[in-house]
Amino acid sequence: MRKFSWIILAATVTACSAPSDAPSGSGAAQVAATEHVPVALTESQTQGRVIFETMCWTCHGAAGRGDGPAVAAGSIGVPPTFHSDAYSVDNLAAVERRFRSGLDGTDENHSHMQYVASLLAPERFAEALSFIPALTWPAEIPGSALAGETIYQFRCMGCHGATGRGDGTAAASLATVKPVDFTADTLLAARDFDAVYTRIRDGGQTVHGSSMPPWGVALSDNDIWDLVAYLATFQPGLLAAPSWGN
Repeated sequence: MRKFSWIILAATVTACSAPSDAPSGSGAAQVAATEHVPVALTESQTQGRVIFETMCWTCHGAAGRGDGPAVAAGSIGVPPTFHSDAYSVDNLAAVERRFRSGLDGTDENHSHMQYVASLLAPERFAEALSFIPALTWPAEIPGSALAGETIYQFRCMGCHGATGRGDGTAAASLATVKPVDFTADTLLAARDFDAVYTRIRDGGQTVHGSSMPPWGVALSDNDIWDLVAYLATFQPGLLAAPSWGN
């Protein structure tokens, strides 16, 4: 019991801090908004995003892969990744029932999630679950467009601009090769997402002689895939529409 209480305390303290990609003292809701919205959220998902980015990301990770800072610190076991069919729109009701059925503490497999669920009103917990499919969209790329949006704002927007057209505030200082215009990028248009990933990982010198750094030395493979997912949203119609909009 003492160990479980310590786990809860550690996760709660971590939840009070900002995600690692954000500047100190600011949460995802305080990030300077871009002019480009990667995917339209429902009202429930918008509310659920606030809950996820306040209470859930510390264990589940910014992109829902189960790699949050509380996991990295060894404070709690590794949660399942949300990037699976088990967390699709059609299965969320079953997921909620699974957690709520064990709130009496008899299910040792989900003791921490049962505690979290007990803190939230039923409708708030349902909203947090509704955000999961949005967090893991698009299905055709192994990344999260919403997580990639945050990375883009802090790492890429200065050169590539708020709308991805290569017109960021730093672009004017580049004398030769200008930043890529993602709204007209041929690799994205061809859906060659592996090539886009490689270009980001290895940097511009290996592809077109630009000054873009090799982001593979600073970002994880998952971070880069999140960026690829976000960049693909700059070209309308390139990705399949989200299932919650059907």
